[in-house]
Formats: sequence, structure tokens, C-alpha cells
Amino acid sequence: MVQQQNKFTMVVPSRRIISKDMGLLSPEELLAMQGGRRRTLENIIASHKELKRGRSHFAMLNQAREHVKWFLDHARAKISYDDFMMVITIFVLFGDDVRILSFPPSADATFSVLSNISFFLFIIELILNAWAKSDFSKVSFSKGGMCKGKVKGYMFSFFFWLDFLAILSMIPDLKWFGGTIIPSNLGSKTGRAGKIGAKTARVVRMARLVRLVKLYKITSQRLKESKMQKDLKRIFDSGNFELEDIEEYIDKFNNQKQSKVGAELSDIITRRVIVAVLLMLCVVPLLSYSPITDDALEATDFLHNVNIFSGENCDALVGATNKYKEFMMTVNGESDDFYHQYLVSLDITPDRCDSALDFKNNTILTALRPESIKYVTSPTQIYEGVEHSVSATFNIQPFLEEESLATIYLTMFVIFMLVSLSAQFTGDAQKLVLEPIESMMEMVNMVADDPLEEYDFEDISGNSQYETRVVQIAIQKITALLRVGFGVAGAEIISSNMATEGEGAKGFEPMIPGRRVYAIFGFCDIHEFDHCTEKLEDEIMTFVNSVARIVHEEVTRWGGRCNKNLGNAFLMVWRIGDQADLQAFTQRRRNKVGGTSRNSFLKMDINGANEGSDTRTVAIDLRRIPGLDLTSDKALIGFLKVIVEINRDEQIKSYHVDPRLEQNGNAFDTRMGFGLHAGWAIEGAVGSLQKVDATYLSPHVNMAARMEAASRQFGVAILMTERFHELMSPEAQDVCRKIDIVTVKGSAVPMPIYTYDTLQNQKFPTLKTPKYSCLDLADVLIQQAEDYEPTAWVEDPDLVQLRRLSTPEFNDIFKQGVQNYLTGNWTRAKESLEKADGMMTRGDVGGDGPSRTILNYMKNRQWECPSDWKGYRPLTSK
Repeated sequence: MVQQQNKFTMVVPSRRIISKDMGLLSPEELLAMQGGRRRTLENIIASHKELKRGRSHFAMLNQAREHVKWFLDHARAKISYDDFMMVITIFVLFGDDVRILSFPPSADATFSVLSNISFFLFIIELILNAWAKSDFSKVSFSKGGMCKGKVKGYMFSFFFWLDFLAILSMIPDLKWFGGTIIPSNLGSKTGRAGKIGAKTARVVRMARLVRLVKLYKITSQRLKESKMQKDLKRIFDSGNFELEDIEEYIDKFNNQKQSKVGAELSDIITRRVIVAVLLMLCVVPLLSYSPITDDALEATDFLHNVNIFSGENCDALVGATNKYKEFMMTVNGESDDFYHQYLVSLDITPDRCDSALDFKNNTILTALRPESIKYVTSPTQIYEGVEHSVSATFNIQPFLEEESLATIYLTMFVIFMLVSLSAQFTGDAQKLVLEPIESMMEMVNMVADDPLEEYDFEDISGNSQYETRVVQIAIQKITALLRVGFGVAGAEIISSNMATEGEGAKGFEPMIPGRRVYAIFGFCDIHEFDHCTEKLEDEIMTFVNSVARIVHEEVTRWGGRCNKNLGNAFLMVWRIGDQADLQAFTQRRRNKVGGTSRNSFLKMDINGANEGSDTRTVAIDLRRIPGLDLTSDKALIGFLKVIVEINRDEQIKSYHVDPRLEQNGNAFDTRMGFGLHAGWAIEGAVGSLQKVDATYLSPHVNMAARMEAASRQFGVAILMTERFHELMSPEAQDVCRKIDIVTVKGSAVPMPIYTYDTLQNQKFPTLKTPKYSCLDLADVLIQQAEDYEPTAWVEDPDLVQLRRLSTPEFNDIFKQGVQNYLTGNWTRAKESLEKADGMMTRGDVGGDGPSRTILNYMKNRQWECPSDWKGYRPLTSK
């Protein structure tokens, strides 16, 4: 590696290239390509950019503009264009001061020529930048010559005017042009006007400091390019690279763009800082006070010389003294204020002449502060053996007042600038960065507080078009995905991990401990799913998702949540609350309840053990929870609405006429089974950090699944346990019928089971928005669910239509048959159940499923009640 002028080349030995595949070439071979000439990193970058430019097919004018723009940014010979203009800028900033400090007057002409050249170079640069770095595509001219549209880019931008101002600031230094506008001797005049002129000239020259902005931009770009060079050199030195890697890195570097927020904030801050600095540089010198101190010293020295050389010529000494007093008395200006007198005492040594040359105003001296008195004494000189000196005392109180006033003005200006700029900077940062971040934090905190709520973040996130808006939308989508992915069981996982304070803010921890909760569990399953999977093949996903859409929408509308999608089955949850919260709520009422009834599931666990034996498993009397009867009603209605919509939805009905799903010449019908149960469960995360599922584990969850499985055995669409049935309103209980008393696997406690009759082989009317309603159909359905009243069981058209075959006569006969069956009078039970079955010949199974199930059970036992019959039987289906 040979280092030369901060650039490097690799000396490559001659060797044979054995492959045309760039991925198989060594670094030396890559560098030795293209005619065997050595290639540097700069060659690779330049060729890459040249290749990219060659792919563009613009008009000749646009190509010229692109070349000029490239020249302004990248052109280099021995020195690059940017380096050259940087040197010119430094010369303009410091050249005049260097001329005065270090060069003789004979060099002034050379510096004048260089200043003129710099002036014209800046003008050319301004014109080229305005043409090459501006977009005129939106500008047009009307027939009247009026310009329409706005130029985008450099032209008329903030930095355009900065460069223009820097050019104007050079005019006073141009002898052939500046003198006609600003005289070159502006700062040489005496008195106040001369000093103000000198200040103005300095202020005008300060404007060229804006060129420092360009130096800063150039330096920043150089640092980035230097970093890229070092990174590429590191890749070359490693020896493990391909040409595609180099091109990818260069593309990435060239396409690096500052974010909109960063660019906007950076641009605003840069503008404000530049304006503030320029104002400070221009205003501070004008407000700074420069006292006139030379006049008193020079006049006193002159009087001292007259005192020495006048000798006995009193006329000369008296005349000079009177002129001195007259001049000094008016230095503070014409004023009637006695205390504004400038000269307050004068002492001329030696004393001579009859006139009173000396005087002292003790009245003013005693009234002044020590810092308001200035003493000027000439050095004592001996002339012809006599000591000569002049001492004067001046009242500088007016100057101190003027200086104090100027200091006040300056302080007020600085305070104004600091406060206003601070407010502007804070406002910009607040608007572009802080407010979006705060809104994001508010969104996160809202989700952490209640992960299951579907928030509308539009009012929070605002209408920002920057990347912060993208992040806000991403947070909204992520929280929605978390809610959909984890479901109701994962609410605690989401909440604890999204918390911005406490343990949740420390790290990611999805494996949180489980907690005991109470809920209504609903399990539903698609029948004939194996047949559908076999026949529909890859279309099975569409079919399942069509069913899932209906299940999820209806259950959610009626207050539930989906916890698990298991392919053909779904676990739905109507969450009641945490055990600790429910215990605190029902503590007073629980003390009033005595005994443990056999049928009171709220006092017994699912295995029959008294739950009150352990404080950690004390059962909650859910019947005492206000409003739970309506929640239970909605749970049942949610499943019933699913049944209706499956038989009403056109997409689902299209599968009923699909020849692929026919069985033995019979059309396919989409049927589902449903099971409902209420109880406790452990809510939490199951899995590991690689994969976690939020779910519920409990015998009560399994009970809901058993009810769904048993619905096939009983030939009904839905089964519910007594534990769930007891929670419903009386109106809902009246439209359900008890079909059996069974025991399930793992429990010896008899459990009555209930169903709601559903006739699915019928046409359900299409849903329509009520007349004169301003809501759409979806909002109407949501409103109906929110406004639910128990009277819906006899008023809702869908619920009434489902039970159209369940007449009071049928219910009485079936109830009598079940009662005889349970009490052991199977002969009478057989008669009633056969009659009830005959009344349901128009049902979905050609009869009554529960009646046939019980009849088959008695038939298998020869229609004789066993001697050990206890009024219930084990449920054979799991």
C-alpha cells in the first residue's frame, strides 16, 4: 500500500485472471481490471457514479444542469471545486485584516485585484447554483408574461439569500464600486458621526460571515466522504468482498437521506441560529457605548504646553484657558442641568497673571459619586527653573448615564433574542419531535392500561406528515396486532410489557405468572371439517376464515373475545373479572349465604371438593355479580347469531352448492356445534420465549369443549351447563330446555345440561338498515347489542325464527318425558319422548335429537330402568 496525498493505490503483481465471475476475483484482480491499470477507491466511486448518470435519458438541458451540479459538488483537479471556493471564502473573511497587519501598502493593489476576482467568482457560483440546483418544472408563464408557480430548490431559498448577502457585503471593499455607495473614509471622520460611520462599516463587513455556513456544510460532507473512504478501505484490507458489496455500499451512501423530521428541525435551527448571530453581530456594536475620552486628554495636554511656553505672556495663557473652559463646558451638550457641566475644576501651576485661571466647583464635586469623577493631570515639567503642570477634574456622570442606558438596551436586546429564540427552538422541537413522542407515550400508556380497548388514536396522533407520524401509525398497528394475537388472555402480558414505569419498563418478559379469573367459556367447532379439508384442499383456508369472520364478529359484537383459533374450532371468552377483585366485591354478600347446596356450583369446584377449604380457591358466587345475567344472555345470543349468519351469509352459502362437498349426492350444509360453561380458569402465558400463547387452563375450559362435543351426540347445535344456565336472566332460561342430567369424565357431580332449539334448514331474511336510520348496518347491529333487553328473546326476529318449531305443546311433552326418564318411569318416558320426536319431523335431523338420544339410551337397556338408577347417567362423549 502506497500512501500519497491522503489517497492510496495498491501495487498489484501481474497474474492471470481465471474467472469472469466477479464473486470469484481476488481484491488484487478487481483492482487490476480495465486495461490492467490500477484502480483506487476514488476511481471505483467515480465510475459507479458515471454509470448511474449514463442510465439517465434526459433532455440536453437537464443533462447540462446535472453536469453542472456534479461539477459544483464533486469536480476536482489538483484541488476540488469545493476546496477552491473554501480558499476564496477564507480570503474574503480574513484577507483585508491580514493585509493591514502583515503587508506593506504596496501590496494593496494585489489584494484589491484578488477581492475583485473573489467577488465575480461568488457571483458566478450564485448563478450556477441557482440554475443547477433549482427545480423550474412547476414554473410557467402566462400570455401576459406573468410567472406562475414556485421555484423549488436553491433559487430564492434561505441559503440563496445568505450567499447574496455575502456578495453585497463585499461591495465596500471594491474601490471602483464601493466608494460610490459607501465612502472609503467613512470611518475616519472625527466626532460622533465618524465613530457611527466606522461602526456601520464594520457591521456591513460582518455580513460576509454567512459564508461560514458554506464552510460548515462542505466540512460536514467531507467528513462523511472520509468515513466512507475508511470503510471501503477496511473492506479492501479484509480481502473478503465482492463487487456487488462495493456497489451496494456506495448506493447506500449516495442514497442516504436525512429524515424529514431531522431535516426540518436542522434547517429551522440553522436558519434561526444564522439570523440570531447576524443580528447579534450587527446590533451589538451599534448598541455598545464608546465614550469620547481622547478629547479631554488632548485638550489638557495642549493647555499644558501653552502654560509652559507662554511665559509671562498672560494674553496667550488666558486666551487658551478660556477657550479650553468654553470647549469643556459644552462637551456634555447644551443642557440647563447644572450638574451636566463637564469641567468642574482646573488648577494651572505656576500661578500668574491677574485673571483667575483656576477654579473649583465644590457643589458639583460633593454631589458626584467617586466613579463619576475623572482626573486628568499633565506630567510636571520644569521650564526655566519653574515647575509647570495642569490638573483638571471632569464630570463623566452624563457619559455613565448614557453608557448605562446603552447597556440596558443591549441587555434587553440580548434577553429578547435569547427568550424569543429559545421559545422558537422549543416550539419547533415541541411540534416536530416532543409532541409526537409524547403522543406516542400516551398511546403506549393507554394500551398498557387497557390492552383490549380498541382506541381511536386519530385525535392523539394528529396530522403530522413526518416520520413521527409513521411511528405513531406503527404503534397503533403493533398494539392492534398484539390485541389480535394475544387476545383477552394476553391482556396482562401486553399491559406489563408495554408499561413505561415499574417492572414492565425494564425488559421483555412475556412469561408472566398466571392468575385466577372467572369467565364464561364458549367452544365452537365446524362439523365435517375433515371432509372439507380433503375436498377443498388449498381453498380450506378461505372457507375457515369465512366462518371465523362470522364467529369473531358476532361474538365480539355481543361482548365476547376470541382466545384461540384452532383450525376448525374456536375458544371464545366472556371475561368476568379477576378472582381478587370479585372476592372484594362479593365479600359482604358471601357472608350472608350459608350451606353448600348440591346444585350450587358456586360453592363447589368441578370435582366436587369444597372450594372454600382454601382461601386461594374460594369460589365466587357469580349470581351476585350485578349485570352478569345480561352478559350471560349475550354470550348465548352471540352463538345463536353465529348460527343464523352462517345460514345467511352468501359466501358460506356458496359452499352449500359446491359439487366438491357433496356426500352421497346430498348437498353440503355448514354446521357448527357450540358449548357454553362458566367458571374459573388460570389466565396466562404458555410456551417459552421462542413462542408464547396467551390462554386459559382449567377444567371449566375443558367442560365447554365437552359440551360442544356432546352436542353432536344429542343432535343439537348448542349445549350449555347448568352453571351457565343459572347465570342467565329468567327470560333467557324460559326459552332453553333441560335435556338430560349427566356426569362428565373426572367428576362425579351430576350436572343438568340445556339447549336452545335451532332450526337451520330455513331461509333467513337479509339484514337491512331500519328505515329513517342515520346509521349504517354495522352500527345498527352494534347498537342493538349494546341496548339489549331480555325482551329480545320474544322480539328479535332471528331468535324467534330459530325456535319456530319449539312450541309450548312440544316443550310440555318433552319435559314430561325427561322427568319420567329421570325418575325411572321409562315406559311413560318412552311414550312422551317418541311423541315429542314425532312433532319435530321438520327439524334439521328429521326429528328431535335429545329425544332420540335418550330413547336410544333406554333402548340399549331393553327399556327397563336399572335397579341402581340414580337419575343421571355418564356422558359417553368426551
